[in-house]
Amino acid sequence: MACADQLLIFARGLQAGKVKTRLIPAYGADGALAIYRHLLQRTCDAAATFPGQVTLWADQPDPALGRLAADRGWGLSIQCGDNLGERMSHALHQSLQVSHKVLLVGSDCPVLDQGYFEQALTALDTNKVVFGASEDGGYVLLGSSSAGLWNPQPFKGVQWGSQYALQQSREAFSEVKQCVLPPLWDVDLPDDVSRACELRLLPATFLSQAGGRQ
Repeated sequence: MACADQLLIFARGLQAGKVKTRLIPAYGADGALAIYRHLLQRTCDAAATFPGQVTLWADQPDPALGRLAADRGWGLSIQCGDNLGERMSHALHQSLQVSHKVLLVGSDCPVLDQGYFEQALTALDTNKVVFGASEDGGYVLLGSSSAGLWNPQPFKGVQWGSQYALQQSREAFSEVKQCVLPPLWDVDLPDDVSRACELRLLPATFLSQAGGRQ
């Protein structure tokens, strides 16, 4: 019998120099890590009211992520695969063995909220796949209600991190009923940090730190 809906949060190990690398020239490795910590915290806070099971999927074993999951009573798993498509497909396929609906998000979109999760779950009542679009041409959320779509992994030739990622991912499901939610945005570049600070989604101290390595 399937259990409650699931929300999967993809997270990177909390190591300076390994996260938010495009922010390092402006903020330094430690500054980029601090920004990522805040973004991850916002994502976890948004997930706290998810009406189902939440699992943190780490890209590597990391004690800090383990504590984060344990403190919130969440599951913890390790991502598996050579690229983002393989890792997402593995996580979705595994989770859909026990849940009717599964949503997967990253940890760098500061405007994800419960309303957006609810839109995605509702979309899966009548669609097999749902994408939460990103303003940069990628996507901040991927959801599904069908385990069979993810093994073997469906993504072929997707340019991850490019402006074509959403378009190319949708093409992988051209014969499947799908839905795209209104676009949100994530934090990849210094201008995104400024935007988040101005909206009080990140501490204003990051505005003054730009340009100075820590």
